[in-house]
Amino acid sequence: MKISFSEIVNNSKQLMLHPKQFWMERSGKPDRVSHLFIGHFLPLLTLVAAAVFLGEFFKNTPFYLGIALLKSARIIVLFLLQYFVAVFFTNELIKTFGGTKNKVVSQNLVVYSLTPFFLVSMVTGLIPFLYVIGVLGFYSFYIFGVGVKEMLTFPENKQSSYTIITIVVNFFVFSFLSITLTQLLNAYY
Repeated sequence: MKISFSEIVNNSKQLMLHPKQFWMERSGKPDRVSHLFIGHFLPLLTLVAAAVFLGEFFKNTPFYLGIALLKSARIIVLFLLQYFVAVFFTNELIKTFGGTKNKVVSQNLVVYSLTPFFLVSMVTGLIPFLYVIGVLGFYSFYIFGVGVKEMLTFPENKQSSYTIITIVVNFFVFSFLSITLTQLLNAYY
């Protein structure tokens, strides 16, 4: 499979600036899992890991390769675990709220809603003292909510409950994973 960075940039730009239009275009035909994971998720994850590595390089006066590699590995493990756990919960909660489970749609919702977190993580990884802009990653929740409205159907006003519960569950999973992996990293060095 060929990775197109121009497609990643265009998709990310359209998703960030026009999320409703982005999701409407995919509502009938969500992206294939292989294209989504290999063509969007992994390249962005690689860029985030490289940004964290370079941020460590520029931050520390004595550069420690081991610490920079560990921090990059932490980011990779964090987002990979988040992807798999979030897809699981996003898909399983659909049935709980009366919808029809669809793993492909769940994967689309998770991967594309992680895009703002990836973009913010690139900036904060490269320039660590800008960590306060990490709050901009919460735009992912809005993108997820818009995606749920366009991609899934639920009976009797259960869509908003599903969206809120799924966001809360995935937020706590991300927080737990982040804290746990940070503690493991801190215990190592």
